[in-house]
Formats: sequence, C-alpha cells, structure tokens
Amino acid sequence: LEPPAALSRSCADIMSSETMRPKSKAYIAFLVASHMTVSSTMLVLNKAVLQNFKAPTTVLLFQVGSSAIILWLIGKMGYITVDPFEITKAKAFAGNAIAFMILLFTNAKALESANVESVIVFRTLSIFVTAYGDIKMLEGKPLSFGALAALAMVLAGSVAYAASDKGFQVKNLAWVALYGVANAAYPIVTKLVILGPAKSMSTWGKTYYNNLITFLVFLPTLFVLNEHTQIQALLSGTGSSILTTSAIELLALSCLWGTAISFLGFLCLENITATTFNVMGNANKLLTLVVNSILWEHHASLMANLCLGVSLFGAGFYGHVKNQEKDTAPPSYTSVPSHDASAEMKDRDKGEADVEAGPSDSGAGK
Repeated sequence: LEPPAALSRSCADIMSSETMRPKSKAYIAFLVASHMTVSSTMLVLNKAVLQNFKAPTTVLLFQVGSSAIILWLIGKMGYITVDPFEITKAKAFAGNAIAFMILLFTNAKALESANVESVIVFRTLSIFVTAYGDIKMLEGKPLSFGALAALAMVLAGSVAYAASDKGFQVKNLAWVALYGVANAAYPIVTKLVILGPAKSMSTWGKTYYNNLITFLVFLPTLFVLNEHTQIQALLSGTGSSILTTSAIELLALSCLWGTAISFLGFLCLENITATTFNVMGNANKLLTLVVNSILWEHHASLMANLCLGVSLFGAGFYGHVKNQEKDTAPPSYTSVPSHDASAEMKDRDKGEADVEAGPSDSGAGK
C-alpha cells in the first residue's frame, strides 16, 4: 500500500488531468443537485442549532473555523491537497469574505424592512444583474432568447407568488434593494477569485482559504454584537439557553455540513456560470418555501404554490436551455493536450538519431 502522501500525489495527478477535460452534463447536474440538497438541509439544521445557541455570528464562526481546521489537518495528513498559506491569496479571499458579510447583513436588514415575499422578488431580480456582470466582467456569453424566457418565468412566478400570498409589504426599499445588489454581486466576486488569484489552487485549497479568511473577517463582529457575553452566560449556565449534549451534537453536525456546502459551492462555480449559480440559489429558496408551507404553521394558498411551481419550472427550464447551448457549442481542443502522428514520428526519429550518434555527439556525456 502507498503511504498517504504518495497516495495524495497520485490522486492529485489524476484530478489535474481530469480537470483539463470538459465535464459531462451528468457530473454538473450531480454537483448542482448535491449543493441544493446540502444547502436546503443546512437551513433546517441551522434553525435547530439557533434554538439552542441564540447567537448566529458565534454559530457561523464555529462552522467556518472548524471547517478550516478540519481541512488543514486532513491536508497535513496527505489525503487531500490544501494550498499553503500565502498573503496574496489571502487578500483575494478577504474580498470574498467581506462580500459574504455584506450579503448576510443586508439580508437581515431587508427582512426587517419587508416581508419575506417581497425580499424573494428582489432576490429573483438580482439574477438579471448577475447576468449583466457575467457578460461585462467575466466575459460570459449574452443570454439567449430561451434563457431570457426561462428567467422571465422565474421572475413572473415570484412576483405572482408575492401578490397572491401576503402581497408586497416594504417599509424601507433601500435595504431590500441593497440586498438584491449584494446577492447579485456575491457569485460574481467569488467567480473573479476563482478565475484570478485562486485559478491554480485545488478546490480543497479554495475551501480552506475561504473558511479561514471568513473566520478572521467575522471574528471582530463577535464583540461588536456583544455575543461574547452570551457565550459566557451559556458556559456558566446563567443564560436563557442550555448547553446540552444534543445541542453540541447539532452544532458539530452543522460544522461538517458547512464544510460540505462550501466545498460543493466552489466545485459548482468552477463548472457553471455565476448566473446559473444565482438561479440555483433562488430555486433552492423557493423549494424551501414549498417545504415550509407544507410542514409549518403558515400554509400558502393553492394559487401561491402554483406560482412557486412556475418559478421552479422556469429555473429548471433555464438549466435545460444552458445544457442545450453546451451541446450545440463548437468543441474546444485547447483544454486537453494531444500529440499528433507527425510529432510522435519526429520524436521517434530524433531518438533513433541520438542512439546512432552516441553519447558524445548527443551531449549526454558532458
């Protein structure tokens, strides 16, 4: 048996050769389905965790901090390839972490300023902003008529859902609009990091950097929001929350789930556009609303659920259109290196000439 380090090198060689080849539709569909599954279950898991730890920033710090430690340890053992720490790469991921912080902050403020239905509509509108950024900043292709029709279906379903359920209730339009912009910008910023400073990094390395830098960026907010006093009260048993074994187990499970969702998120963005990632996120939120309307107290009307169905169908149709576009696109021959017959013949002739010439003529003996 190979030692772990040798095994990781051989795996890394296989992965590096595989990443040069275009990924199949089945592989990308599996990534998207996996990310959406983990993301939706993470929402439920976080709800359960926050019932015991009423300090969301602290929970986030536990999740990203433990993910960074887990990946670093497994990387040191040689089972995965984790890139060593470099300041230049850390700076790039700092921008990504700040964009994530802005997204979370504006989301909280938007939910304070409007009902969930209105926030969902603005989140859906952000897809078109991401699509514009895809074209202008990431040199993506303009959306086809089919893709625009699918996105229009997603938007129409969201607007109709909000109108047929609780309607639009907005107290402060500025925060809701800022959340839409932040939601549009985040996949673009992440994609720029992936295509820029992190282009040569492994997916495990990107996940490690992202979690580590997010932990460092969010750490001061623990004291700004005064959550450190809540932790002290929890540990001393004087707070409103009780530290039980089940609470610790749920927190630990959420930390593992956080590692998975971060890794799958980078894998997805390596293989799909920022616009598709935004559509995927919106579809996941809408799907969560359907589940919530079935399981929890608030049951949406039949018309509202039908509108959600239209939006989800539009998201699925968008994915179908993008797959069709990939099938009709001309193949690229630059990603996989190949040797033609003439090159191989030249190499063989040169080798035979070197053998006939001898070591002194070929330069091997100097």
